[in-house]
Amino acid sequence: MRKFIVFVWLLVFSLPVFAKEWNVAVLYWSMKIEGQVAMRKGLEEQVQTFNDQNKSKNQIKLIPYVAGEGRKGIENQAVQMQRVLRDKPDAIIIQPTDNSTLASSLQEANILRIPVIAYDQYIVNGELAAYLTSANYAAGRANGDYLATLYKADQVIKIAVFEYPSVSATTERVDGFFDSLRAHNVRFKVVGVYQAVDPASGKTAVEQFLKEFPAKDSVDVVFTVNDGGGIEVVRELQAKKRTEIKHVTFDGDPASIENIRAGKSTVINSAQYCGELGRETARTLVKALNGQSVEKKTRIPTFPITQKNADQYSGWMGIPNLKDSSKNSASKAHSRKELDQNQKQIVRIGTTPLCPYICEKSPGVWTGYVFEILGDVAREIGVELRLENVAPSRLKQGLDGRKLDYIIAPESLVRYMDDVVVVGPQLGVNYTGAILPKSRKAPLVIDRQSLEKSKIIYFDLAMQDGRIENEFKGQKLHKLAGSDVVERMFRIVAQKRMDVALGDYNVLRYYQVRDKGQFNLYPTSITGFSFFVLVGRKKNPQGEVLGMGVADWLKQARRNGRLQEILGRYNLTDWNMLTRD
Repeated sequence: MRKFIVFVWLLVFSLPVFAKEWNVAVLYWSMKIEGQVAMRKGLEEQVQTFNDQNKSKNQIKLIPYVAGEGRKGIENQAVQMQRVLRDKPDAIIIQPTDNSTLASSLQEANILRIPVIAYDQYIVNGELAAYLTSANYAAGRANGDYLATLYKADQVIKIAVFEYPSVSATTERVDGFFDSLRAHNVRFKVVGVYQAVDPASGKTAVEQFLKEFPAKDSVDVVFTVNDGGGIEVVRELQAKKRTEIKHVTFDGDPASIENIRAGKSTVINSAQYCGELGRETARTLVKALNGQSVEKKTRIPTFPITQKNADQYSGWMGIPNLKDSSKNSASKAHSRKELDQNQKQIVRIGTTPLCPYICEKSPGVWTGYVFEILGDVAREIGVELRLENVAPSRLKQGLDGRKLDYIIAPESLVRYMDDVVVVGPQLGVNYTGAILPKSRKAPLVIDRQSLEKSKIIYFDLAMQDGRIENEFKGQKLHKLAGSDVVERMFRIVAQKRMDVALGDYNVLRYYQVRDKGQFNLYPTSITGFSFFVLVGRKKNPQGEVLGMGVADWLKQARRNGRLQEILGRYNLTDWNMLTRD
């Protein structure tokens, strides 16, 4: 009997350990945007390499989904994500079509303890296991740096912008580009703003642009946020013989690089290493599945291509220089040196009160998380902080008249101005939230189309410069104003006099704690995404002082918990995953 037990024991423990199969859902955006196809190729090749090297061990099975382009693609991905959650895979990889639509699904994945890795774009209001993207802000800076060399110092460059504000990556490219032009003291004027991110929207947008600017030399530069739309823009410019227009773009599509070589409109293209972004996403997945720690945020460097260096770019599937040029932070010692040279006793900041950012409880009595941050910084660097309540329309005027040293505003308000400078790090992120009664099921995508038949009430987001009005142009809107605007908005929707309320997401979240559970709050991409920033005059010698102080403070406060302590008082969370560092 004992021999039999020993035999069974030896048999059991000598059997091979069967490999586990990890099921991983992968939600891709588009297979028509070639750069995204290359990202998929890099990801899947790296997973195959892992499987080949671990044949007797755990294997990864990818379950792919493709959303598609445009609004339909956003809807498709929302449905796909819900299906994936029902299947409960071991992990989810996603290239979001929209920063906000998948927020509730991400939160559901968090509850189910399914790790979610996002690449290329970000998802708001949930916990990502990791976020990987290209160094998009640095790419924008590189394009601006090069363009600044092509024009005389006194020339005002007329620029048409083809943007896509619904995702973080493209917004970063725009901000980097214009921050660079300002840093080089380039004078510019944005003459038109259009939206384009894929071939169809690029063709539509450029046709509209050519109707509005039919005359030669009416525009100097066309800026496109990617090659998905940008190649169509160049094709139409060439067809209409608008060869006087210079084109700057991003991604590194081979067709765009050929345009550079042939001198067809495009003068610079900050190219992505799309394959490496996919490969690094797969490497991160392997670590997460094995329970290893992963980098929460990874930025893959880009390569600025011009006619002079086009042959040096190794292509979408190439390996980048691992030195990430997107990191551009001042050291503590440098900050202190600048403060010693430029310190002044009083720092005057203009702002429009908007809780939870900056609140004015009574004349001259301030609260708000940005106020608390600036208060800490002012004490550390030894200056006196003076805030002034200034209407949005007069903020820029206060800087111009030297009555203010800084203003606090969403970057969208100053994005296309050439005579200001954004200083220091981002102080939060601003986007539109929608309040719906809990009795009403939210549409898959909250946008103009889904709200077309709704009675909408909204408040001007203090400094949003009419973006909600522009988005819902032609549709009846009901605007609220006044100090108690949010409380009245909640009350009106609760009384069913309106169907939906729109406003700044963080403002609504701050006030939602008082709504007694009657409403659901949803993030939206209706007005895009914009950071709250400190803005100063370009020629102000004190311009960088407070910004460097804030950068030093945030670095420490994120480590020691001080930032989250402040944000917790306002029912907010850190925006760190969205920052450019």
